[in-house]
Amino acid sequence: MRNTGGLYGRLAPGVPRRVAGALARYRIMAFVVGAMLLFLCAVAIPLQYAAGEPTVANVGFTVHGVIYIVYLLSVADLARRTRLRLLELVGLVCAGFLPGLAFYVEHRMSRRLLAAAGAEPDDATGVSSRASAASRRAAQPGSSPRR
Repeated sequence: MRNTGGLYGRLAPGVPRRVAGALARYRIMAFVVGAMLLFLCAVAIPLQYAAGEPTVANVGFTVHGVIYIVYLLSVADLARRTRLRLLELVGLVCAGFLPGLAFYVEHRMSRRLLAAAGAEPDDATGVSSRASAASRRAAQPGSSPRR
């Protein structure tokens, strides 16, 4: 059964339901971990060394560590549901501790999984052409499903 609605439908359009939830959770956690790590590298570390204020870095890296564990759980769930290869799994794990890499790896992994499901997203919207066309057809009164 394909996932077409709700949060998972927007984050993983056209992907089977068993994978859509894991992909949506992974995409959210990759963004959170990536943004947190960029903040720590751009703000907390300069504050620690230039201004002599280590509090932001100490608290920030502790929070990042906890969030990274949740990220690893979402990666493990995605890997289990999609049967990722070992090299792909290592890439996802490493993306959580190299600044900026989480965004790139998340984009590539989402593209690959969406393409494997036959639902390549449009560049501008991130929504699958196939999924959005199906939802437009379903919204038209008196239209029958296309076979």
